[in-house]
Amino acid sequence: MKERFWIESDKELTLKILNLNNVPSIELVDPKTCMYPIIGRKYGQHGGKDISLIHTKEQAVDEGYDFYTKLYSIETEYYMEIEGLSVKGVELAFVQQAIFNEVPIRTAVFGWNWKEEEINTIPIEWRTIAIRALYVTGLTHGLVKIGVLQNESVIVLDITPINNKFSEDVVESKLPFSIGADIEFMLSCDHELIPASTFFPVEGAVGCDERQIEQDSGEYALVEIRPEKGQTPHELYTHIKQLMEKASEMVPYENIEFHAGSMPFRGYQCGGHLHFGIPSSLSLLRALDYYLAIPVALTEETKTAKLRRKTNHGGLGRFREKTYGFEYISLSSWIVEPNLTKSILCLAYLVATHHHELQTEFLFHPNIQRAFYHGNQPILKQLWGDIKSTLMKTSSYSSYENELAYLFDIIENGNRFNESSDIRKNWEMIIPNQTYDTGLIIQIPKKIRQKYNLKEGDSTFVCAGKNMSPATIHAYPFSFHNSSMIQLSKSLRSKLILPQDWNPKLLSAGRVITLGPIIGILAARPFDRQTTYFQHLFRLAKEKQMFVYVFEPQDINWDQQVIKGTTLNGEGIFPFPAVIYDRLFSRKANNDYDIDEIRAKLETLNKIPFLNPPAMVELTSNKWETHQLLSDEHDEYLPETRRFKHFTDLTEMLDRYGEVFIKPIDGSMSRGVMRIIRRPTEILMFHVYTKTVQQFSRIEELFNVIEPFIETTPHLIQEGIRRKKYNGKNLEIRVYMQKNEKQIWFRTGMVARLTSNEVMTEDLEVNLRLSIVMNRLYQDPTERRYMTNQLGRIARKIVATVEQEVGDFGELAVDLCIDQYDSIKLLEINAKPDNLFSQIRAYKLRSLAGIRLLNYAASLAGYKNQV
Repeated sequence: MKERFWIESDKELTLKILNLNNVPSIELVDPKTCMYPIIGRKYGQHGGKDISLIHTKEQAVDEGYDFYTKLYSIETEYYMEIEGLSVKGVELAFVQQAIFNEVPIRTAVFGWNWKEEEINTIPIEWRTIAIRALYVTGLTHGLVKIGVLQNESVIVLDITPINNKFSEDVVESKLPFSIGADIEFMLSCDHELIPASTFFPVEGAVGCDERQIEQDSGEYALVEIRPEKGQTPHELYTHIKQLMEKASEMVPYENIEFHAGSMPFRGYQCGGHLHFGIPSSLSLLRALDYYLAIPVALTEETKTAKLRRKTNHGGLGRFREKTYGFEYISLSSWIVEPNLTKSILCLAYLVATHHHELQTEFLFHPNIQRAFYHGNQPILKQLWGDIKSTLMKTSSYSSYENELAYLFDIIENGNRFNESSDIRKNWEMIIPNQTYDTGLIIQIPKKIRQKYNLKEGDSTFVCAGKNMSPATIHAYPFSFHNSSMIQLSKSLRSKLILPQDWNPKLLSAGRVITLGPIIGILAARPFDRQTTYFQHLFRLAKEKQMFVYVFEPQDINWDQQVIKGTTLNGEGIFPFPAVIYDRLFSRKANNDYDIDEIRAKLETLNKIPFLNPPAMVELTSNKWETHQLLSDEHDEYLPETRRFKHFTDLTEMLDRYGEVFIKPIDGSMSRGVMRIIRRPTEILMFHVYTKTVQQFSRIEELFNVIEPFIETTPHLIQEGIRRKKYNGKNLEIRVYMQKNEKQIWFRTGMVARLTSNEVMTEDLEVNLRLSIVMNRLYQDPTERRYMTNQLGRIARKIVATVEQEVGDFGELAVDLCIDQYDSIKLLEINAKPDNLFSQIRAYKLRSLAGIRLLNYAASLAGYKNQV
């Protein structure tokens, strides 16, 4: 591991190391998955002759290149000679007589030369990138080639070591030297980010970091304490503690918490910068990385620490030159706990004092660097024994032994500091017993504010369901993650009766902002077999910033215009929905309410659209009306059906078909369905729901049993269809038709439903992928494709006819069968179909069905362009 061959002779690995350290450099690509064209390269040094432009995957494979990189348009190239942490010279590439090539290759072989440039003409940012590029590879002297892109940003193109080994004059730190710091932390109010500028000025010993929540918003995200420097770590610790107490006094509220660590809120990294009153050097920077940054990494929360190390302030070798010496900025905010703070300060001072004695041979090994950036603490922990023993051998160790013992114990016991904890409590600050109210605030990203001409600081009205509240518009602090997300203060959320974990979408008209979409599912408890389906919709809705809850008619509070509903997180009180998805199957009136009246009030008086309107549900629940509607245009697909009124209806239908079904006109779930079969010596009547059989010798006897049913409840009589069978079971095909967010009909999928009974019942139903069944029934692919397309075409025609009658609706299941003559027959249409895709393990179709349903509901609520 102590040998250096792995970096200097491996250009591909060099690029990986640069990328790992967040140094802007050429990106490696995978020829199997990348966008073409790309650059093909070979191992070794070839003066640019190994570089070729690759246009296709086949070319990449056939021409046998060793690795591949992204194609860049490089405007200008520079060579910088780096010694340690300094730029010693700069050269610019210029052309005399370039040899034609698809990609400009700026080497002597291709007609390019280099001329010397003044170092000061190169932006300091470019020089910093070149210095760090050489540093993270472990080299001390080399040429770093950088390319300037069209947007004037730069990337590292190549690193070439110089054989004349640079030997740094290692200078022992002169004691005593000053040590200072600036440390950042963040504030939360009721667990939501609150700007530091709410309580602190920008300048001063306790102020705000320069990062704003949004450019020119005037709201600063991070608190920064700037203690006076000390001549010892203990003196600096005292100054830090005094400022922590001052900061706490400036925020006298118990519901506001202070958070430190790597990244208390994602996207906002917190630093614990150390200021050293001694000159920077290669030896000192390496020692701080190895003997300070790695031990601190063993105490951090891996999840957030990994994120910070990808920023411009995290990672190895981060420093800034200052008039007093230099600033080391690699560490995250280490003021999580007072003993940890003191221990880290002492360790930093010890390392800076003895850096000239400390060996760092493993710091630049690729495996160690990868472990550091990926948060692989078990690998880093293997270095700890060597790090600890080296530190203990220094002459100053005994002066800080007690303080360092705290940090050493944490590392050795595998403890981690919790970034979500309130560091004021860790520092045992006195927190007054009073609560801070942020007020009625809605935080909106700039992109949305511009869309609706909303201005930060303006007053507005916010509406959710039937609830409305005044509010003030503020910038959203996380728009860099999600430019369509908004956030409400606790007070505003409470006034609008919205759940804490919902981040709504936004519409705006006039001075009113509407939050949504809120979708209510009307159903009856217990939800039983629908429970899993509802939970699936809850999860999909959360991903799409929609809010869905289930409620019963008796859950509605008409006076207060709220509803008690059930979500994935349990029960709560919510605003009226913007759209209702009706999954209430029973049509019988309850003692406490009339369901038809409830639906009418919601739809008409409260102006709430139904995904499938009551008129649609009313039609499909009446088998006779459905038959009459469809018979005009689709008679060829309908079994013969009559309204059962007279004895002759039974005799004529049995004479014609030998088998009939008698069904309640408004029945469901096979309740009351009777199957009649006439044989030469007997007549059999099967009660489908109860699974009982009665036998008769004469048809008059049968009619006497049936007559009481048809006199009290309207029935129809329908021919029995001899259906195709699969493995001895009768086959039905459910075609699931849905509208999408543009309110266009799609066939989401088809499911084969099998039963040993003549009528489909839930307990005996078996569901399969339709393709499995059709492959068995129709061996000829052309015939199979024709029959499958016919099923979809017929379903689409039936949907169009129903929509002409009842108006717009969102979903319909069309249940078809194929008879013994290969004719397609319609068995039923269902306005409240179950999602059967999970039963056939078609999980993508299951999700697609749920997404289409939610998107259509959102479009009804006015969010057509936001799904």
